[in-house]
Order: sequence, then structure tokens, then C-alpha cells
Amino acid sequence: MMKNGTRAALLRTARRFVRSESGRRGAALAGWFTGGFVLAAASLERSFQPLALGLLCAGRGGWNGVAAAVGGSLGYLWFWGGGAWQGVAWMALGLLVSLLLGDAGISRRQSLMLPACASVIVAGSGVLFLFRFSDQTPVRIYLLRVGLSIGSTLIFRAWLQRRGSWADWLAQGLLVLALGQILFLGVNLGTLAAGYLGAQGALASAVLAGLGLDLARVSRVGMTGVLCLGFCLRLLPNRPRWLDAAAPALAYLPVMALGGRFDLAPVPGLLLGGMVRVWLPGLGKLEPKQRRGDTAVAQLRLEQLSMALRHMEQTLLLTAPVQPDRAAVADRAGRAACDLCPERRGCKGRLEKLPESLLEQPGLSEEDLPRGCKKPGRLLYELRRGQEQLRRMKGDRRRLESYQCAARDQYAFLADFLQNLAGELGKKESRRQPRYRAEVALSTRSHRQENGDKCIWFPGPGNEYYILLCDGMGTGAGAAAESREAAELLKQLLTAGLPAEYALRSFNSLAVLRELGGCTTVDLVRLQLDTGLGTIYKWGAASSYLLKNGQLRKIGTAGPPPGLSQQARETVDRLSLGGGEVLILLSDGAGEDTLLRTSWTAPEPSPGGLAAAIVEQGAKDGDDATVAVVRLKSFDASA
Repeated sequence: MMKNGTRAALLRTARRFVRSESGRRGAALAGWFTGGFVLAAASLERSFQPLALGLLCAGRGGWNGVAAAVGGSLGYLWFWGGGAWQGVAWMALGLLVSLLLGDAGISRRQSLMLPACASVIVAGSGVLFLFRFSDQTPVRIYLLRVGLSIGSTLIFRAWLQRRGSWADWLAQGLLVLALGQILFLGVNLGTLAAGYLGAQGALASAVLAGLGLDLARVSRVGMTGVLCLGFCLRLLPNRPRWLDAAAPALAYLPVMALGGRFDLAPVPGLLLGGMVRVWLPGLGKLEPKQRRGDTAVAQLRLEQLSMALRHMEQTLLLTAPVQPDRAAVADRAGRAACDLCPERRGCKGRLEKLPESLLEQPGLSEEDLPRGCKKPGRLLYELRRGQEQLRRMKGDRRRLESYQCAARDQYAFLADFLQNLAGELGKKESRRQPRYRAEVALSTRSHRQENGDKCIWFPGPGNEYYILLCDGMGTGAGAAAESREAAELLKQLLTAGLPAEYALRSFNSLAVLRELGGCTTVDLVRLQLDTGLGTIYKWGAASSYLLKNGQLRKIGTAGPPPGLSQQARETVDRLSLGGGEVLILLSDGAGEDTLLRTSWTAPEPSPGGLAAAIVEQGAKDGDDATVAVVRLKSFDASA
């Protein structure tokens, strides 16, 4: 009874330790130590290779680097004996470089710095051991080591940073190459790892594992062909589960027979690795199959991120910039006036507490100064300097408030977007078929080489369709660049699924932060192709018009452009184009007055002809003119 209680207590203590921060840290150190130790066994041309140095230089130094360096040094001495002191020198110099540059900003900006350092270590130590210790290693091996030091550092860095499956496959191939030199209880660990990867891994993973075994010269049989054939066996339909585990070992037999080379040594490792991969609890299969709980986990993470962004928004909301210290500015002005004044002894102390209201008083003169000052001109000069300083401080505070408001809005937009995305993630999409298709005709005229107006139209998520007209202020290349940049940014935000209101306000925040108020106006139309309904958003753009049966109806009014204020908002109007209405979007130079004076009697005007006619009759001299005409056409039921 006592033994059972003691065993249970020990198990609970072990579980707590594994789940604790100390346990995770210890597991990480053990992993780096084991990685360095195992990679030190790698061999090509029967010579040790700097794969352990590549792992060390791929990390960020610290205690993980120390563990990798110690493991690699012991590995070189364990597997290669006294002839591997050069490998120990690699690890010592690599540890020094890793501690100095592993987490430095320059190594993150220059991705090839640490690989270059690894190659310099290998090349320099090779020259040293050649001349100092009469090392007999061939030149081709030195060149191979230099190349592997660079390649292994890049591969292990990509693997540690989770850059994609290709990095995992290459790192697995290097690991199999190293394990191919290690025997444990009569089983080659390289073949065991290859069987594990070939049992249910990707084809690239199997090929690189086989290539690692061939380079390690584990068998006279071509292991790359064996693992490729094993992968093909797993493609058989309705196969039993045991075939996945035995596929690498079964594939080895016919390849061995075809090659005429009898060697059964790799079979136990291939079979045991496949069995571990398929039947070990908790590993499962590698096929990309979504589990039932994946959606819930993704929803939970999106909601947690949304809550974090909302918390950051509230933090900024409660954090106000510091008010300018008027008393300190006034005291500085008084002290600056008195310190060098020749009459300071007679009036010392009278200017220590100047009224703060003097800094706010416009048109300050000597009559407004405190009485008793024998040098009012000096004091007036210092107070005016203080007024200018206070004015700049207020401007900086207003600018900081604007920046905080812009950042707060972005956090709010992203929080709402992620919350909505989390709510829609688990729903089955019931998208209705579109009933309409959008027809957009554009006509434009410019007096410069580049047009400052930019109009684009594109589909959005679901049945949404967008028409966007941006009018850059002025004419020429500058206006064209501003309108083009605005249109491209808004298109990216809208096609990504961000609501139109959030996309426009994000653009306004960016214009405020860049101090580009008034750089461009925005006219945005969102149409629903399943209902024919639409919404038009205006921010500084000219009025638009709906044309139906020869009658014009004005939509929206011109207002201030984006970027002037963080508190400004777009104007929103609802409309419908499902009944044959035609929407006309105008830039500032397109001639709104001419449009109102013209009589449109055609029952169903052509969008292209209508746009060209408006530009021809109403374009203003000296400004870019753009007209976009939009209408919806019903799909032919027979089509």
C-alpha cells in the first residue's frame, strides 16, 4: 500500500515537473544536447562533418547553444576518438560566435552572417590543422565541409523558424545521415528513422531519408529506391493498416533481389521504424485531415487574439499624453530673464512665480508684465520664447493624440474583424447564386501625361462587387501616384474581407499618420450581386447620381478628404441597381453642372456612350476628368 502511494506521488511530481517552466526548459536543453551529439556522428567520405556546427550557429545562443556545443564536442570525441579535435574546435568557436551574434540585430537583418561565420570557422580551422598538425584530410573533404557548414546552418535555421515543409524534409535528411552511423542494440538508428519517415511521410521526406542512408553507406542496396517504392505501396486502395508499417521493409526485398546484393541488415530497422510510426499511441497519421476539434481551436485562438487587441485598444484609450507643464515653462522664462540681468540683486525673487496666463496671452507687451522688473525687454523676449515653446509642445501633444487615436482605431477594427471571423469559421457557407453581373464603363481625360484619377472594379468575398474611384489632388505624376497607392491599398483590404467601413478608416488613419491630409478623395461602391442592393461610401468625393427613366437623383455631398482628422468619418448612402438604375460616379473635373443641365431621354443608355458623352461635354480645363457608369444586368436564365 505504501509502495503504491509512493509510486503515485512520484508520478504526480514527474507530471508537474514536465508541465512546469523548469521542465520545459530542461527538455529544451536536453534536445539541443542530443541534437549536437547525434549530428556529430555524420560522415561523408568516411570523414566527420560540421552538421553539429550548423545546428549551433542556427540557434540564438544562450544556454541552448551551450548545450549544443557540449553535446557536439562529446559526440565528436565519442564517435571519432582523438582524431576529432578539429570538431571540438568547431564547437568552441561556434559557441563563441553564437553567444556574440546569435541574438544580435545584425544577424537577424543579415541572414547569411552566421552561415558565413560557420564557413570561416571550418575553413580557418582546416588551414590551421593542415599546417600546424599536419592533417592529411584531402582538399575535396575540406571544400565539402565548408559547403556543408553553410548549407546545414541555413537548413536548421529554416527548420527552427518553421518556414515550411521543405525545411522539415531537409532537416530530416541530415538527421538520417547522422543516425546512419549509430548502432543501438544491433539496430541502425538511421534505418529506423528512415522507416519511421517512409511509413506515412511525404514523398520528398522519404526520398531525402533514403538519400541520407545512401550517403551514409548503410547498405549496398539503393535505399532511395527502397523508400520511393515503399511510398508507392502506400498508394494502394483499401490497404490494411499493417501495410503502412511494413511498406519500407517490404519494398527493400524486391530492390535487393533486383540489385543482386544480399544484405538483410537494414530490414529490422525499417520494419521497427514503420511500426513505431503507425502504432505508437499519440502519433497518428500524417495525412492532412482536419480533425473535429481543429475548428474550435482556431475559433478560440481568434477570439483570444480579438480580446487581446480589444485590451490594447482600452489601454490606449485610458492612456492620455502628458499635458504641457506651463508652470515649468513660465519658471524657465523668469529664470532665464533674471540670471543674466545686471539688476538681478535688486529684484531677485519677484519673477520666480510668473503667472501662467502670460504664456497664453496673445500680443504680449511690456504693459502686461509684472511690475517692478527693471529690464522688461529681456523678460518680454523670454516670455515670447516660452510661448513659442508651449505652442510646439501643444502641437506635439495633438499629434501624439492623433497617433494614439489612429492606433486605437486599428486595434478596434482588427478586434471586430477577428471576432466576426471566429463566428463565421464554424458555419457552413450557404452562398446564394448571383442574379446579376456588373457592367462598368469608364471614360477619362487628362491634360497631363499621367492621370491623377484612378478607377478600378473587382469582385469581393461572396457575392460582393466593388467599384472604387480615387481622385488625387491636383494633376500630374504626384496626383497619379497618390490615387494609385490609395486604390491598391483599399483593394487589398477589401479583397481580404475587411468591411468597407474599416478599410476606409484604416486608409484615413494611414493618411493622418503620414500627414497626407487631402492627398486623395475616395468614392467606393459595394454591390450585392445576389440582391441588386448596394452601398456607396464617400470621403471627400464629388456627388454621384442615379439615372432612371431620364431622371437624375443626387447621391451624397462633397466633404473633406481623408487624412485631415482621425475623428472624421465617411458618408454612407444606400441604393439599388436591381430595377434598371444606372449609377454615375464623377471626379471633381468631370463637370457636374453640365450633367445636371443635360436631358437624358434614352430609355436604356449605353454605359460606355453615357460616360464618354459626360466627359466630352463637361470636362473642365486644367483638371483630370473621370466618369464611371455602373449598372447591373440580370443573368440569362437559359444560360
